[in-house]
Amino acid sequence: MSDQQSLAGESRRHAAWAAALASVLFGASVVVTRYVVLEIPPVGLAFLRYVLATACLLLLLRGAAFPAMPWRDRVQVTLLGVLFFGVFPWSFSAALTHLPSAPVALVVATMPLVTLGLSVWRGVEPWRARAALGQGLAFVGLLMALWPSPGADAVRPAADAWLGYVEISITVLCGATYNVWSRPLLRQYDAMAVSAQSMLAGAVALAPLAVAEGLFARVWQVTPLGWAAVLFLGVCGGALAFGLWIWALRHSTPSRVAVFLALNPITAIVLGVALLGEPVTLRLALALVTVLAGIQLASRR
Repeated sequence: MSDQQSLAGESRRHAAWAAALASVLFGASVVVTRYVVLEIPPVGLAFLRYVLATACLLLLLRGAAFPAMPWRDRVQVTLLGVLFFGVFPWSFSAALTHLPSAPVALVVATMPLVTLGLSVWRGVEPWRARAALGQGLAFVGLLMALWPSPGADAVRPAADAWLGYVEISITVLCGATYNVWSRPLLRQYDAMAVSAQSMLAGAVALAPLAVAEGLFARVWQVTPLGWAAVLFLGVCGGALAFGLWIWALRHSTPSRVAVFLALNPITAIVLGVALLGEPVTLRLALALVTVLAGIQLASRR
């Protein structure tokens, strides 16, 4: 193996670890969001999260946050930021008002497969049967983890459930589009700079929605623990998690990175077991093993 191939393999391994850690932080953010969303509306919470995350990255990068780039690239970074950090959280929150959390999580779990399809269609990476099989296996693991138990009470779908499926499908398309279309930009510019500019655009797009939702009337009622949760979401679940995610997209292919999203709901479930005392079932253990096997299969070269 040549030195160049060795360095490329090392870079892919680092990207895999970065994507895994980012997905774990995303999963932890879901648990924290469930706690603080009772004090701050969902869209307003996303706005505060991205404002804090952008501030962290701007302080870290300083003048390097806005490198010289052609206006077309600048516009593309802005539009992708509005899509991923603006439309994505809005459509996700809107879907939860029409659907239970389980079907929403299952539809979101299809994002790696959609990412692979878009990536192959655009020519960013070749079709790999191993990647498709691994992502399918990870999805089966999530299906095992998120499917309602036989003894659970059935929830009748609402009359407007179709609207929820449309909204969560928009969420999936926004995430997959960002994963694929951002990669050429990430290969030209610093990943942290692209991340900062994208999140800034998303925060600006969310600002009017957050105001309309009554954010500024609610912030005065947030408890100290609520602000601590917002700080975690902005620093760890925002700047660090998205910085790692975008760095991984720069150093690996979109499908290899996206498959690690399966760790997001798994982390939330494991934290529920650890922090909330939820029971550990055989199905959950098998689901975790299946997800990890799918990730290993899809991320191997």
